[in-house]
Amino acid sequence: MSTAWAVNNMMSHQFKVGDTVLVGFPATNIKDDAYIIGVVQKITPKGNYQITVRDFVEGHDYGLSCVPIAVDSAGNETGQSGWEMWDNTKQLTSNGLQYIVPADKVVKLAKGQMNFIDRYNVYITYSRWKSNVPVMSIDRLESAEAEAKYANISGMIPAFEIAKLDRASYFDSSNGRPYWPYESVPHLIKLMDHVIALLDNQPELNELWRAKKRDWAKINQSMETYFLIDAIDKAVDDAYFLLNEEGIEKADSKALKRLKEQLKYLGKIR
Repeated sequence: MSTAWAVNNMMSHQFKVGDTVLVGFPATNIKDDAYIIGVVQKITPKGNYQITVRDFVEGHDYGLSCVPIAVDSAGNETGQSGWEMWDNTKQLTSNGLQYIVPADKVVKLAKGQMNFIDRYNVYITYSRWKSNVPVMSIDRLESAEAEAKYANISGMIPAFEIAKLDRASYFDSSNGRPYWPYESVPHLIKLMDHVIALLDNQPELNELWRAKKRDWAKINQSMETYFLIDAIDKAVDDAYFLLNEEGIEKADSKALKRLKEQLKYLGKIR
């Protein structure tokens, strides 16, 4: 994930001492994105950058990628162990420490900031769908797909396809009117057909989604897999809960039977 972000943000750009840069740590789930803003103090023999930190996103474990260098008040290296001074690798400081960061994670400040903002905005739209906000048109979800492509997070698009079908299952696309539960049933059949086809055509996704104990380490290796599993969870759970809504008995009996069969196939009904 970080490598793709690096390539598409021209991380091969050569920076010089004194440049203010952004060191990016994009996350598969986007909500855990992190970055450092710093000033280049030195270029190492391996081509990495030693920086003084100006700002950073809290919560990320920077000790996995950064090497601390002990310095005095003038910025000169003291020869002491930076690791002994860096007792909390989720916190960074400009007091007595500089950090060597991988060159392939470094971008121009403005470009890096805009990319993280774009990623976050797409994620916010997705989160609003998940939280069932009343005002969320399919057009907005389609716009988010285009924004995801621009932000180099196309892995979210298959999840947005589920989101669009889900939204169309509960709201009239022509006027935004919420459907009565029984009106949603035929639309949900289409949504469940889509979900089942995805799972049947992608054995690895199917195995990861159906696992009683999910392999989150493997799921987090792919943005597409992560968000598909998340979106499928919501779509299937919401369809299952609809069966208990008042007035559902007004639905066409054959359609209702079909929806229950789909949910049984998906493991929601025994």
